[in-house]
Amino acid sequence: MIVEQTMSGENMPTPGRAVYGLLVHGVDEASELPPADGATLGWPAVRVCQVDAPPPAPVPLNDARGTRILADGRTLSVDRLRGTATFYGPPLAPDVLAHPYLAPVATTVSRWAGRETFHSGAFVLAGRAWAVLGPRTAGKSSLLAALAARGLPILTDDILVVDGVDAFAGPRCVDLRQPVPGVGLPTRPVRAGTLLRVGLPPIAPRVRLGGWLFPRWGAALTLTRLSGAALLARLAGQRSFGQLPSDPAALLSLAALPAWELTRPRDWAALDDTHRLLAAAVVAASAVGATR
Repeated sequence: MIVEQTMSGENMPTPGRAVYGLLVHGVDEASELPPADGATLGWPAVRVCQVDAPPPAPVPLNDARGTRILADGRTLSVDRLRGTATFYGPPLAPDVLAHPYLAPVATTVSRWAGRETFHSGAFVLAGRAWAVLGPRTAGKSSLLAALAARGLPILTDDILVVDGVDAFAGPRCVDLRQPVPGVGLPTRPVRAGTLLRVGLPPIAPRVRLGGWLFPRWGAALTLTRLSGAALLARLAGQRSFGQLPSDPAALLSLAALPAWELTRPRDWAALDDTHRLLAAAVVAASAVGATR
């Protein structure tokens, strides 16, 4: 049975967990999700449910609801009025539900709330969050794990939710397909042993976004600045659920931030040089921004 809710969080039975700029109920057993506190009051709320029963038919996402079949065959149905996200299929363990299955819930609810979402990780340096945006094969998570090992806070692994130019924290973990040599962070197997999970320490629930990074593999380590027009085109094409409306002014504000394309070799020995190159560029960009 699903109790009717609204996205305001009224009548939710517990304080919930705070992640992706949302108050999420129904996942209190997931240690990867920090508990809600006073800093998260007023965030959109959603209750996650799991039902091992025949699913409803798919319904294209609109501004009120949507039902779709996920890659593993499960069905996810999200209802804006009720404030619910229901997974149909065999029950998921809390750690797997928290990451990665909460991601499609977060992108849907956040887009309904007028925010933008991207398939992106993010790290924090010089007091700002720096998005790492790219496809699954671009090495985002391995780069984030390497940066975490060098003392940089990680804001989120693979889903970035932004409200204006503020970015929200994701689950406190990074999942890797293979170990990163020399990182030295403790890991544990997840998702039936197919991935290794790196735990992350607590972080502020929201951090001002500083800029964008687009990693790609190449023969040499280079960092190339992108123009505002090139960044705007990338962001407009890579935001989640393009069929839902976006605020043009918000996209223009995001495109006004500094952005680079990072080319790096498939060589773990290059991680230290990559860290130094990124740190120098980010600190320089932050200093310029502070004088404006």
